[in-house]
Amino acid sequence: MNLAVFTLLSVGVGSTALWAVRLHRAKTHRPATAKYAVSGSLELRHVLFVVAFAAPALLFFIVWGVNAVNIPFQDDIDAILESTAIVAQGPGSFSELWLVLSKQDDERRIVVVRLAACLLYWATGSVDFRILAFAGLCSYLVFLRMIFLWFKAQRDLSLALLLPVPYLLFSNYNYEALYWSIIPLQQIAVFIWGFASIWMASRNTKVGLACGIGFGILAIYSDVSGIFVGPVVALMLFARRDGLSAMVWILLIGLVTTYYFSELTIPDYRPTTAQNLSSWRDMLLMMVAMPGMITDVMIDQSASSRLAGAAVAGLVSLLFVGGSAFVFWKKLMRAPTTITPGEWWLAGCILFLLITFFALAFGRAAFGAHNILISRYKHIFTFWAIFNYLLLLRLPIFRRVLGRWLLVVQAVAVIYCAGSYFQTWGEMMFFRKTIQADAYGWTRNREFPSAPIYLSVKRTVDAIFENALKNRVYQFPNLPFDDLQHADVRGSSDVIVRTTDFIVVGAQAPELRCSPDDGIYLIIHTSDETHVLPMRMRKNSFLCFLRTARYYSSYCESMGMLRQYLSKNKKYNLTLGVISGPNRYLLTTGKKVTG
Repeated sequence: MNLAVFTLLSVGVGSTALWAVRLHRAKTHRPATAKYAVSGSLELRHVLFVVAFAAPALLFFIVWGVNAVNIPFQDDIDAILESTAIVAQGPGSFSELWLVLSKQDDERRIVVVRLAACLLYWATGSVDFRILAFAGLCSYLVFLRMIFLWFKAQRDLSLALLLPVPYLLFSNYNYEALYWSIIPLQQIAVFIWGFASIWMASRNTKVGLACGIGFGILAIYSDVSGIFVGPVVALMLFARRDGLSAMVWILLIGLVTTYYFSELTIPDYRPTTAQNLSSWRDMLLMMVAMPGMITDVMIDQSASSRLAGAAVAGLVSLLFVGGSAFVFWKKLMRAPTTITPGEWWLAGCILFLLITFFALAFGRAAFGAHNILISRYKHIFTFWAIFNYLLLLRLPIFRRVLGRWLLVVQAVAVIYCAGSYFQTWGEMMFFRKTIQADAYGWTRNREFPSAPIYLSVKRTVDAIFENALKNRVYQFPNLPFDDLQHADVRGSSDVIVRTTDFIVVGAQAPELRCSPDDGIYLIIHTSDETHVLPMRMRKNSFLCFLRTARYYSSYCESMGMLRQYLSKNKKYNLTLGVISGPNRYLLTTGKKVTG
Protein backbone atom coordinates (compact mmCIF):
# COMPACT_ATOMS: atom_id res chain seq x y z
CA MET A 1 0.00 0.00 0.00
CA ASN A 2 1.41 3.43 -0.93
CA LEU A 3 0.54 6.77 0.64
CA ALA A 4 -1.82 7.79 -2.17
CA VAL A 5 -3.99 4.69 -1.66
CA PHE A 6 -3.94 5.23 2.09
CA THR A 7 -4.97 8.87 1.64
CA LEU A 8 -8.01 7.87 -0.42
CA LEU A 9 -9.00 5.23 2.14
CA SER A 10 -8.58 7.76 4.96
CA VAL A 11 -10.91 10.21 3.22
CA GLY A 12 -13.51 7.45 2.89
CA VAL A 13 -13.15 6.38 6.52
CA GLY A 14 -13.27 9.95 7.81
CA SER A 15 -16.33 10.80 5.73
CA THR A 16 -18.13 7.69 6.99
CA ALA A 17 -17.35 8.59 10.59
CA LEU A 18 -18.63 12.15 10.21
CA TRP A 19 -21.75 10.93 8.43
CA ALA A 20 -22.42 8.45 11.23
CA VAL A 21 -22.06 11.17 13.87
CA ARG A 22 -24.32 13.50 11.91
CA LEU A 23 -27.08 10.89 11.64
CA HIS A 24 -26.82 10.09 15.36
CA ARG A 25 -27.12 13.78 16.25
CA ALA A 26 -30.03 14.17 13.84
CA LYS A 27 -31.78 11.23 15.51
CA THR A 28 -31.20 12.79 18.93
CA HIS A 29 -32.54 16.20 18.01
CA ARG A 30 -35.30 15.10 15.60
CA PRO A 31 -36.69 11.77 16.83
CA ALA A 32 -39.70 12.00 14.57
CA THR A 33 -37.72 12.03 11.31
CA ALA A 34 -37.36 9.10 8.95
CA LYS A 35 -35.54 6.05 10.25
CA TYR A 36 -33.39 5.41 7.18
CA ALA A 37 -34.40 1.77 7.49
CA VAL A 38 -32.12 -0.75 5.82
CA SER A 39 -33.76 -3.97 6.94
CA GLY A 40 -36.44 -4.18 9.57
CA SER A 41 -35.40 -2.28 12.70
CA LEU A 42 -31.84 -1.86 11.44
CA GLU A 43 -31.23 1.77 10.55
CA LEU A 44 -28.61 3.34 8.32
CA ARG A 45 -27.10 5.20 11.27
CA HIS A 46 -26.49 1.88 13.05
CA VAL A 47 -24.72 0.45 10.01
CA LEU A 48 -22.63 3.58 9.62
CA PHE A 49 -21.75 3.53 13.31
CA VAL A 50 -20.43 -0.04 13.08
CA VAL A 51 -18.48 0.75 9.90
CA ALA A 52 -17.04 3.97 11.35
CA PHE A 53 -16.16 2.24 14.61
CA ALA A 54 -14.37 -0.68 12.92
CA ALA A 55 -12.77 1.22 10.00
CA PRO A 56 -9.71 2.69 11.81
CA ALA A 57 -8.83 -0.75 13.21
CA LEU A 58 -9.23 -2.38 9.80
CA LEU A 59 -7.12 0.29 8.12
CA PHE A 60 -4.53 0.01 10.90
CA PHE A 61 -4.11 -3.74 10.44
CA ILE A 62 -4.06 -3.49 6.63
CA VAL A 63 -1.23 -0.93 6.73
CA TRP A 64 0.61 -2.97 9.33
CA GLY A 65 0.18 -6.22 7.37
CA VAL A 66 1.60 -4.66 4.22
CA ASN A 67 4.65 -3.17 5.95
CA ALA A 68 5.56 -5.72 8.65
CA VAL A 69 8.68 -7.82 8.02
CA ASN A 70 9.68 -11.22 9.38
CA ILE A 71 13.08 -10.08 10.67
CA PRO A 72 14.31 -9.95 14.29
CA PHE A 73 15.58 -6.50 15.25
CA GLN A 74 18.13 -5.87 18.01
CA ASP A 75 16.41 -7.01 21.27
CA ASP A 76 14.42 -9.62 19.34
CA ILE A 77 17.62 -11.59 18.80
CA ASP A 78 18.62 -12.42 22.36
CA ALA A 79 15.15 -12.01 23.89
CA ILE A 80 13.19 -14.23 21.48
CA LEU A 81 15.36 -15.99 18.93
CA GLU A 82 17.90 -17.31 21.42
CA SER A 83 15.33 -18.76 23.84
CA THR A 84 13.29 -20.32 21.03
CA ALA A 85 16.39 -21.94 19.52
CA ILE A 86 17.28 -23.41 22.91
CA VAL A 87 13.74 -24.74 23.39
CA ALA A 88 13.85 -26.20 19.87
CA GLN A 89 16.76 -28.39 20.97
CA GLY A 90 14.48 -29.85 23.64
CA PRO A 91 14.89 -28.84 27.32
CA GLY A 92 14.75 -31.96 29.48
CA SER A 93 12.06 -30.87 31.96
CA PHE A 94 9.49 -28.21 32.75
CA SER A 95 11.88 -26.55 35.20
CA GLU A 96 14.51 -26.23 32.48
CA LEU A 97 11.91 -24.80 30.12
CA TRP A 98 10.88 -22.29 32.76
CA LEU A 99 14.49 -21.22 33.29
CA VAL A 100 14.77 -20.49 29.57
CA LEU A 101 11.49 -18.56 29.46
CA SER A 102 12.11 -16.56 32.63
CA LYS A 103 15.76 -15.70 31.97
CA GLN A 104 16.37 -12.02 32.70
CA ASP A 105 16.18 -9.65 29.72
CA ASP A 106 17.58 -6.20 30.56
CA GLU A 107 15.87 -5.42 33.93
CA ARG A 108 12.81 -7.56 33.32
CA ARG A 109 11.45 -11.03 32.62
CA ILE A 110 9.46 -11.45 29.40
CA VAL A 111 7.91 -14.89 29.80
CA VAL A 112 4.77 -14.18 27.75
CA VAL A 113 6.44 -13.21 24.47
CA ARG A 114 8.97 -16.05 24.77
CA LEU A 115 6.22 -18.56 25.48
CA ALA A 116 4.26 -17.26 22.49
CA ALA A 117 7.34 -17.73 20.29
CA CYS A 118 7.78 -21.29 21.55
CA LEU A 119 4.11 -22.11 20.96
CA LEU A 120 4.44 -20.72 17.46
CA TYR A 121 7.52 -22.86 16.85
CA TRP A 122 5.83 -26.00 18.16
CA ALA A 123 2.79 -25.32 15.95
CA THR A 124 4.57 -24.36 12.70
CA GLY A 125 8.19 -25.52 13.03
CA SER A 126 9.60 -21.99 12.81
CA VAL A 127 9.23 -18.50 14.26
CA ASP A 128 7.52 -15.77 12.26
CA PHE A 129 8.13 -12.46 13.99
CA ARG A 130 5.16 -10.89 12.21
CA ILE A 131 2.78 -13.33 13.91
CA LEU A 132 4.24 -12.50 17.33
CA ALA A 133 3.75 -8.79 16.72
CA PHE A 134 0.23 -9.35 15.36
CA ALA A 135 -0.73 -11.33 18.47
CA GLY A 136 0.36 -8.40 20.63
CA LEU A 137 -1.44 -5.84 18.49
CA CYS A 138 -4.68 -7.82 18.81
CA SER A 139 -4.66 -6.82 22.49
CA TYR A 140 -5.81 -3.41 21.23
CA LEU A 141 -9.11 -5.09 20.40
CA VAL A 142 -9.38 -6.32 24.00
CA PHE A 143 -8.91 -2.76 25.20
CA LEU A 144 -11.48 -1.46 22.74
CA ARG A 145 -13.91 -4.10 23.99
CA MET A 146 -13.45 -2.86 27.58
CA ILE A 147 -14.09 0.73 26.48
CA PHE A 148 -17.25 -0.39 24.66
CA LEU A 149 -18.53 -2.24 27.74
CA TRP A 150 -17.76 0.80 29.90
CA PHE A 151 -19.85 2.96 27.57
CA LYS A 152 -22.74 0.49 27.62
CA ALA A 153 -22.77 0.61 31.41
CA GLN A 154 -23.20 4.43 31.37
CA ARG A 155 -26.94 4.88 31.02
CA ASP A 156 -26.78 8.58 30.14
CA LEU A 157 -24.09 8.34 27.45
CA SER A 158 -24.78 8.07 23.74
CA LEU A 159 -22.68 5.46 21.97
CA ALA A 160 -21.93 8.13 19.37
CA LEU A 161 -19.52 9.61 21.92
CA LEU A 162 -17.53 6.38 21.65
CA LEU A 163 -16.59 6.99 18.00
CA PRO A 164 -13.51 9.22 18.63
CA VAL A 165 -11.83 6.49 20.72
CA PRO A 166 -10.74 4.05 17.96
CA TYR A 167 -9.35 6.99 15.94
CA LEU A 168 -7.06 7.83 18.85
CA LEU A 169 -6.18 4.23 19.64
CA PHE A 170 -5.33 3.12 16.10
CA SER A 171 -3.08 6.04 15.23
CA ASN A 172 0.48 5.52 13.99
CA TYR A 173 2.64 7.72 16.20
CA ASN A 174 4.07 4.64 17.95
CA TYR A 175 5.18 3.04 14.67
CA GLU A 176 8.41 1.69 16.22
CA ALA A 177 6.39 -0.25 18.79
CA LEU A 178 4.19 -1.66 16.01
CA TYR A 179 6.97 -2.98 13.77
CA TRP A 180 9.53 -4.02 16.41
CA SER A 181 8.37 -7.60 16.92
CA ILE A 182 9.02 -7.93 20.65
CA ILE A 183 7.22 -4.77 21.72
CA PRO A 184 3.50 -5.46 21.03
CA LEU A 185 3.34 -8.55 23.28
CA GLN A 186 5.64 -6.90 25.81
CA GLN A 187 5.27 -3.15 26.16
CA ILE A 188 1.80 -2.71 24.63
CA ALA A 189 -0.02 -5.79 25.91
CA VAL A 190 1.32 -5.32 29.46
CA PHE A 191 -0.90 -2.25 29.89
CA ILE A 192 -3.95 -3.90 28.38
CA TRP A 193 -3.58 -6.98 30.60
CA GLY A 194 -3.20 -4.54 33.50
CA PHE A 195 -6.40 -2.72 32.50
CA ALA A 196 -8.15 -6.09 32.15
CA SER A 197 -6.96 -7.13 35.61
CA ILE A 198 -8.36 -3.94 37.14
CA TRP A 199 -11.57 -4.39 35.15
CA MET A 200 -12.17 -7.91 36.45
CA ALA A 201 -11.20 -7.07 40.02
CA SER A 202 -13.62 -4.12 40.00
CA ARG A 203 -16.57 -6.46 39.23
CA ASN A 204 -16.79 -7.34 42.96
CA THR A 205 -17.31 -11.08 42.36
CA LYS A 206 -15.24 -14.15 43.14
CA VAL A 207 -14.95 -15.00 39.46
CA GLY A 208 -13.91 -11.42 38.74
CA LEU A 209 -11.21 -11.57 41.42
CA ALA A 210 -9.89 -14.88 40.07
CA CYS A 211 -9.77 -13.54 36.51
CA GLY A 212 -8.20 -10.32 37.79
CA ILE A 213 -5.42 -12.34 39.41
CA GLY A 214 -4.91 -14.25 36.16
CA PHE A 215 -4.64 -11.06 34.09
CA GLY A 216 -2.39 -9.55 36.75
CA ILE A 217 0.06 -12.45 36.49
CA LEU A 218 -0.11 -12.18 32.70
CA ALA A 219 0.78 -8.47 32.96
CA ILE A 220 3.65 -9.09 35.36
CA TYR A 221 5.26 -11.69 33.10
CA SER A 222 4.71 -9.55 30.01
CA ASP A 223 6.90 -6.70 31.22
CA VAL A 224 8.14 -5.18 34.44
CA SER A 225 5.48 -2.41 34.26
CA GLY A 226 2.93 -5.11 35.09
CA ILE A 227 4.02 -5.15 38.72
CA PHE A 228 2.28 -1.79 39.24
CA VAL A 229 -1.09 -3.51 38.87
CA GLY A 230 -0.50 -5.20 42.24
CA PRO A 231 -0.62 -2.13 44.50
CA VAL A 232 -3.34 -0.48 42.39
CA VAL A 233 -5.81 -3.35 42.77
CA ALA A 234 -4.86 -3.91 46.41
CA LEU A 235 -5.59 -0.24 47.16
CA MET A 236 -8.88 -0.48 45.27
CA LEU A 237 -9.99 -3.55 47.22
CA PHE A 238 -9.10 -1.98 50.57
CA ALA A 239 -10.88 1.26 49.63
CA ARG A 240 -13.93 -0.83 48.75
CA ARG A 241 -13.66 -2.37 52.23
CA ASP A 242 -13.25 -5.85 50.82
CA GLY A 243 -10.52 -7.01 53.19
CA LEU A 244 -10.71 -10.72 52.36
CA SER A 245 -10.33 -10.16 48.62
CA ALA A 246 -7.51 -7.71 49.30
CA MET A 247 -5.62 -10.27 51.40
CA VAL A 248 -6.08 -12.99 48.77
CA TRP A 249 -4.84 -10.55 46.10
CA ILE A 250 -1.82 -9.45 48.13
CA LEU A 251 -0.90 -13.04 48.98
CA LEU A 252 -1.03 -14.38 45.42
CA ILE A 253 0.24 -11.35 43.49
CA GLY A 254 2.80 -10.70 46.22
CA LEU A 255 4.21 -14.22 45.85
CA VAL A 256 4.39 -13.87 42.06
CA THR A 257 6.05 -10.45 42.32
CA THR A 258 8.55 -11.68 44.92
CA TYR A 259 9.50 -14.62 42.71
CA TYR A 260 9.70 -12.26 39.72
CA PHE A 261 12.34 -10.14 41.44
CA SER A 262 14.33 -13.01 42.90
CA GLU A 263 17.87 -12.92 41.48
CA LEU A 264 16.87 -10.03 39.19
CA THR A 265 19.65 -7.45 38.83
CA ILE A 266 19.82 -3.98 37.29
CA PRO A 267 22.19 -3.98 34.28
CA ASP A 268 25.28 -1.78 34.45
CA TYR A 269 24.17 0.25 31.42
CA ARG A 270 21.08 1.52 33.24
CA PRO A 271 21.57 4.81 35.15
CA THR A 272 21.87 4.59 38.92
CA THR A 273 19.45 6.21 41.33
CA ALA A 274 22.03 8.90 42.08
CA GLN A 275 22.45 9.68 38.39
CA ASN A 276 18.70 9.97 37.91
CA LEU A 277 18.24 12.16 41.00
CA SER A 278 21.03 14.46 39.81
CA SER A 279 18.89 15.05 36.71
CA TRP A 280 15.90 16.15 38.77
CA ARG A 281 14.94 18.93 36.36
CA ASP A 282 14.57 16.43 33.54
CA MET A 283 12.67 14.15 35.91
CA LEU A 284 10.14 16.85 36.78
CA LEU A 285 9.77 17.87 33.13
CA MET A 286 9.13 14.25 32.15
CA MET A 287 6.51 13.79 34.87
CA VAL A 288 4.63 16.92 33.78
CA ALA A 289 5.04 16.41 30.02
CA MET A 290 4.06 12.73 29.78
CA PRO A 291 0.35 13.30 30.56
CA GLY A 292 0.28 15.85 27.72
CA MET A 293 2.21 13.88 25.12
CA ILE A 294 -0.96 13.22 23.12
CA THR A 295 -0.45 16.77 21.79
CA ASP A 296 3.02 15.91 20.46
CA VAL A 297 1.93 15.67 16.84
CA MET A 298 4.50 17.90 15.11
CA ILE A 299 7.37 15.43 15.31
CA ASP A 300 9.59 17.47 12.97
CA GLN A 301 9.89 20.28 15.50
CA SER A 302 12.77 20.61 17.95
CA ALA A 303 12.75 18.49 21.09
CA SER A 304 12.53 21.55 23.35
CA SER A 305 9.42 22.96 21.62
CA ARG A 306 7.76 19.54 21.59
CA LEU A 307 8.43 19.08 25.31
CA ALA A 308 7.23 22.60 26.12
CA GLY A 309 3.91 22.06 24.35
CA ALA A 310 3.46 18.67 26.00
CA ALA A 311 4.28 20.12 29.43
CA VAL A 312 1.56 22.77 29.11
CA ALA A 313 -1.00 20.16 28.04
CA GLY A 314 0.26 17.79 30.73
CA LEU A 315 -0.21 20.37 33.45
CA VAL A 316 -3.81 20.92 32.34
CA SER A 317 -4.39 17.16 32.29
CA LEU A 318 -2.90 16.67 35.76
CA LEU A 319 -5.02 19.48 37.19
CA PHE A 320 -8.13 17.96 35.66
CA VAL A 321 -7.29 14.46 36.93
CA GLY A 322 -6.44 15.91 40.35
CA GLY A 323 -9.83 17.64 40.52
CA SER A 324 -11.61 14.44 39.47
CA ALA A 325 -9.66 12.50 42.10
CA PHE A 326 -10.82 14.95 44.77
CA VAL A 327 -14.46 14.49 43.73
CA PHE A 328 -13.97 10.71 43.73
CA TRP A 329 -12.40 10.87 47.22
CA LYS A 330 -15.37 12.81 48.62
CA LYS A 331 -17.77 10.27 47.15
CA LEU A 332 -15.67 7.44 48.62
CA MET A 333 -15.83 9.03 52.08
CA ARG A 334 -19.57 9.75 51.96
CA ALA A 335 -21.13 6.88 50.02
CA PRO A 336 -18.59 4.25 48.94
CA THR A 337 -21.30 1.75 48.01
CA THR A 338 -22.58 4.08 45.26
CA ILE A 339 -19.29 3.93 43.33
CA THR A 340 -19.86 1.80 40.26
CA PRO A 341 -17.44 -0.83 38.88
CA GLY A 342 -16.88 1.50 35.91
CA GLU A 343 -15.74 4.30 38.23
CA TRP A 344 -13.40 1.93 40.09
CA TRP A 345 -11.96 0.75 36.78
CA LEU A 346 -11.39 4.27 35.52
CA ALA A 347 -9.72 5.34 38.77
CA GLY A 348 -7.55 2.21 38.87
CA CYS A 349 -6.36 2.55 35.28
CA ILE A 350 -5.46 6.21 35.73
CA LEU A 351 -3.52 5.39 38.91
CA PHE A 352 -1.75 2.54 37.07
CA LEU A 353 -0.61 4.95 34.35
CA LEU A 354 0.42 7.62 36.85
CA ILE A 355 2.67 5.12 38.64
CA THR A 356 4.11 4.13 35.25
CA PHE A 357 4.84 7.78 34.42
CA PHE A 358 6.62 8.23 37.75
CA ALA A 359 8.66 5.04 37.27
CA LEU A 360 9.62 6.03 33.73
CA ALA A 361 10.68 9.52 34.82
CA PHE A 362 12.57 8.20 37.85
CA GLY A 363 14.34 5.46 35.87
CA ARG A 364 15.17 7.39 32.68
CA ALA A 365 15.84 10.95 33.86
CA ALA A 366 19.61 10.57 33.38
CA PHE A 367 19.03 9.99 29.66
CA GLY A 368 17.32 13.40 29.37
CA ALA A 369 13.70 14.49 29.09
CA HIS A 370 13.82 14.06 25.30
CA ASN A 371 13.79 10.30 25.96
CA ILE A 372 9.97 10.38 26.26
CA LEU A 373 9.71 11.61 22.66
CA ILE A 374 10.70 8.15 21.41
CA SER A 375 8.04 6.66 19.14
CA ARG A 376 7.75 3.35 20.97
CA TYR A 377 6.37 5.05 24.13
CA LYS A 378 3.49 6.79 22.37
CA HIS A 379 0.82 4.16 23.06
CA ILE A 380 1.15 4.80 26.81
CA PHE A 381 0.20 8.43 26.27
CA THR A 382 -2.67 7.41 23.99
CA PHE A 383 -4.10 5.25 26.78
CA TRP A 384 -3.82 8.22 29.14
CA ALA A 385 -5.64 10.52 26.69
CA ILE A 386 -8.46 8.02 26.23
CA PHE A 387 -8.98 7.72 29.98
CA ASN A 388 -8.97 11.52 30.24
CA TYR A 389 -11.70 11.58 27.60
CA LEU A 390 -13.75 9.07 29.60
CA LEU A 391 -13.28 11.21 32.69
CA LEU A 392 -14.58 14.22 30.78
CA LEU A 393 -17.67 12.27 29.83
CA ARG A 394 -18.37 11.65 33.53
CA LEU A 395 -18.96 15.40 34.02
CA PRO A 396 -22.46 16.55 32.99
CA ILE A 397 -21.28 19.93 31.71
CA PHE A 398 -18.63 18.43 29.46
CA ARG A 399 -21.02 15.71 28.36
CA ARG A 400 -23.43 18.38 27.14
CA VAL A 401 -20.67 20.35 25.45
CA LEU A 402 -19.20 17.29 23.77
CA GLY A 403 -22.64 16.16 22.68
CA ARG A 404 -23.32 19.55 21.12
CA TRP A 405 -19.94 19.70 19.39
CA LEU A 406 -19.63 15.99 18.65
CA LEU A 407 -19.18 16.56 14.92
CA VAL A 408 -16.19 18.81 15.63
CA VAL A 409 -14.76 16.35 18.18
CA GLN A 410 -15.06 13.50 15.68
CA ALA A 411 -13.46 15.60 12.94
CA VAL A 412 -10.50 16.32 15.25
CA ALA A 413 -10.14 12.60 16.04
CA VAL A 414 -10.21 11.71 12.32
CA ILE A 415 -7.63 14.39 11.51
CA TYR A 416 -5.46 13.18 14.39
CA CYS A 417 -5.55 9.59 13.15
CA ALA A 418 -4.96 10.40 9.48
CA GLY A 419 -2.36 13.01 10.40
CA SER A 420 -0.42 10.46 12.43
CA TYR A 421 0.13 8.40 9.29
CA PHE A 422 1.13 11.44 7.23
CA GLN A 423 3.55 12.65 9.90
CA THR A 424 5.21 9.26 10.42
CA TRP A 425 4.96 7.57 7.00
CA GLY A 426 8.51 8.42 5.95
CA GLU A 427 10.02 7.53 9.33
CA MET A 428 8.00 4.31 9.41
CA MET A 429 9.37 3.33 6.00
CA PHE A 430 12.90 4.23 7.06
CA PHE A 431 12.53 2.12 10.22
CA ARG A 432 11.34 -0.79 8.08
CA LYS A 433 14.35 -0.41 5.77
CA THR A 434 16.68 -0.18 8.78
CA ILE A 435 15.46 -3.59 9.98
CA GLN A 436 16.01 -4.97 6.47
CA ALA A 437 19.47 -3.37 6.22
CA ASP A 438 20.50 -5.11 9.45
CA ALA A 439 19.38 -8.45 7.99
CA TYR A 440 21.33 -7.77 4.79
CA GLY A 441 24.36 -6.65 6.77
CA TRP A 442 24.51 -9.74 8.95
CA THR A 443 23.91 -12.27 6.16
CA ARG A 444 26.47 -10.66 3.82
CA ASN A 445 29.09 -9.09 6.08
CA ARG A 446 28.36 -10.05 9.71
CA GLU A 447 27.43 -6.47 10.64
CA PHE A 448 24.50 -4.54 12.10
CA PRO A 449 24.57 -0.96 10.75
CA SER A 450 21.91 0.21 13.23
CA ALA A 451 23.74 -1.19 16.27
CA PRO A 452 27.45 -0.39 16.69
CA ILE A 453 27.29 -2.28 20.00
CA TYR A 454 27.19 -5.45 17.88
CA LEU A 455 30.99 -5.39 17.71
CA SER A 456 31.22 -5.98 21.47
CA VAL A 457 28.70 -8.86 21.44
CA LYS A 458 29.49 -10.24 17.98
CA ARG A 459 30.38 -13.74 19.11
CA THR A 460 27.16 -14.14 21.12
CA VAL A 461 24.86 -12.71 18.44
CA ASP A 462 26.49 -14.72 15.65
CA ALA A 463 26.10 -17.91 17.69
CA ILE A 464 22.38 -17.19 18.24
CA PHE A 465 21.72 -16.67 14.54
CA GLU A 466 23.82 -19.61 13.42
CA ASN A 467 22.10 -21.93 15.90
CA ALA A 468 18.63 -20.72 14.83
CA LEU A 469 19.44 -21.07 11.12
CA LYS A 470 21.04 -24.47 11.61
CA ASN A 471 17.96 -25.84 13.39
CA ARG A 472 15.62 -24.05 10.96
CA VAL A 473 13.98 -22.16 13.81
CA TYR A 474 14.15 -19.08 11.60
CA GLN A 475 15.03 -18.26 7.99
CA PHE A 476 15.76 -14.80 6.59
CA PRO A 477 13.29 -13.58 3.94
CA ASN A 478 14.28 -12.17 0.56
CA LEU A 479 15.03 -8.45 0.64
CA PRO A 480 13.95 -5.88 -1.98
CA PHE A 481 17.52 -4.66 -2.48
CA ASP A 482 19.30 -8.05 -2.54
CA ASP A 483 20.47 -7.62 -6.15
CA LEU A 484 20.14 -3.86 -6.48
CA GLN A 485 23.88 -3.44 -7.10
CA HIS A 486 23.45 -5.29 -10.41
CA ALA A 487 20.77 -2.93 -11.78
CA ASP A 488 21.40 -0.73 -14.80
CA VAL A 489 23.22 2.59 -14.42
CA ARG A 490 21.00 5.50 -15.48
CA GLY A 491 23.07 8.52 -14.62
CA SER A 492 25.06 10.12 -11.85
CA SER A 493 24.44 12.08 -8.67
CA ASP A 494 26.43 14.61 -6.66
CA VAL A 495 26.79 13.55 -3.04
CA ILE A 496 28.18 14.99 0.17
CA VAL A 497 30.30 12.51 2.12
CA ARG A 498 31.09 12.82 5.82
CA THR A 499 33.50 10.30 7.29
CA THR A 500 34.67 10.36 10.89
CA ASP A 501 33.75 7.39 13.05
CA PHE A 502 30.63 6.95 10.91
CA ILE A 503 30.05 7.17 7.17
CA VAL A 504 27.12 9.43 6.23
CA VAL A 505 26.23 10.43 2.67
CA GLY A 506 23.74 13.12 1.59
CA ALA A 507 22.30 13.58 -1.90
CA GLN A 508 19.53 15.15 -3.94
CA ALA A 509 16.75 12.62 -4.31
CA PRO A 510 14.93 11.79 -7.54
CA GLU A 511 11.14 11.61 -7.53
CA LEU A 512 9.93 8.47 -5.78
CA ARG A 513 6.72 6.67 -5.02
CA CYS A 514 5.68 5.99 -1.41
CA SER A 515 5.31 2.21 -1.42
CA PRO A 516 7.13 0.18 1.27
CA ASP A 517 10.09 -0.90 -0.89
CA ASP A 518 10.49 2.41 -2.71
CA GLY A 519 13.51 4.39 -1.66
CA ILE A 520 17.14 5.34 -2.22
CA TYR A 521 19.91 3.13 -0.92
CA LEU A 522 23.59 3.89 -0.47
CA ILE A 523 25.68 1.03 -1.84
CA ILE A 524 29.23 0.89 -0.49
CA HIS A 525 31.03 -1.72 -2.54
CA THR A 526 34.14 -3.27 -4.01
CA SER A 527 34.38 -6.14 -6.47
CA ASP A 528 33.93 -8.69 -3.65
CA GLU A 529 32.13 -6.81 -0.83
CA THR A 530 28.82 -4.92 -0.72
CA HIS A 531 27.15 -2.91 2.03
CA VAL A 532 23.66 -1.42 1.59
CA LEU A 533 22.26 1.40 3.72
CA PRO A 534 18.81 3.02 3.42
CA MET A 535 18.66 6.78 2.99
CA ARG A 536 16.28 8.83 5.13
CA MET A 537 14.00 11.02 3.01
CA ARG A 538 12.74 14.36 4.27
CA LYS A 539 9.01 14.86 3.87
CA ASN A 540 7.25 17.86 2.40
CA SER A 541 4.71 19.90 4.32
CA PHE A 542 1.09 18.86 4.00
CA LEU A 543 0.27 21.87 1.82
CA CYS A 544 3.20 21.08 -0.46
CA PHE A 545 2.02 17.48 -0.61
CA LEU A 546 -1.46 18.60 -1.68
CA ARG A 547 -0.02 20.99 -4.26
CA THR A 548 2.62 18.70 -5.80
CA ALA A 549 1.39 15.20 -4.83
CA ARG A 550 4.98 14.54 -3.66
CA TYR A 551 5.41 13.29 -0.10
CA TYR A 552 9.21 13.31 -0.10
CA SER A 553 11.30 16.43 -0.58
CA SER A 554 14.44 16.58 -2.73
CA TYR A 555 17.10 15.76 -0.11
CA CYS A 556 18.03 12.49 1.54
CA GLU A 557 20.75 11.27 3.89
CA SER A 558 21.98 7.77 4.59
CA MET A 559 21.87 6.13 7.97
CA GLY A 560 25.30 6.27 9.57
CA MET A 561 27.46 3.16 9.43
CA LEU A 562 30.47 2.59 11.65
CA ARG A 563 33.69 2.70 9.62
CA GLN A 564 34.96 -0.29 11.58
CA TYR A 565 32.51 -2.42 9.59
CA LEU A 566 34.69 -1.80 6.51
CA SER A 567 37.97 -3.58 5.87
CA LYS A 568 40.88 -1.45 7.01
CA ASN A 569 42.68 0.59 4.29
CA LYS A 570 40.42 -0.85 1.58
CA LYS A 571 38.87 1.58 -0.93
CA TYR A 572 35.10 1.37 -1.54
CA ASN A 573 33.00 2.92 -4.31
CA LEU A 574 29.85 4.83 -3.43
CA THR A 575 26.78 4.27 -5.62
CA LEU A 576 23.14 5.19 -5.12
CA GLY A 577 20.51 2.53 -5.79
CA VAL A 578 16.95 3.65 -6.55
CA ILE A 579 13.73 1.64 -6.27
CA SER A 580 10.53 3.35 -7.39
CA GLY A 581 7.74 0.96 -8.28
CA PRO A 582 8.97 -1.30 -11.10
CA ASN A 583 11.97 0.96 -11.76
CA ARG A 584 15.28 -0.18 -10.30
CA TYR A 585 18.47 1.61 -11.31
CA LEU A 586 21.83 2.94 -10.14
CA LEU A 587 23.32 6.44 -9.99
CA THR A 588 27.11 6.69 -9.90
CA THR A 589 28.71 9.28 -7.62
CA GLY A 590 32.43 9.13 -8.47
CA LYS A 591 33.18 9.17 -4.73
CA LYS A 592 35.13 6.65 -2.68
CA VAL A 593 35.69 6.00 1.02
CA THR A 594 38.46 4.15 2.80
CA GLY A 595 37.90 1.72 5.61
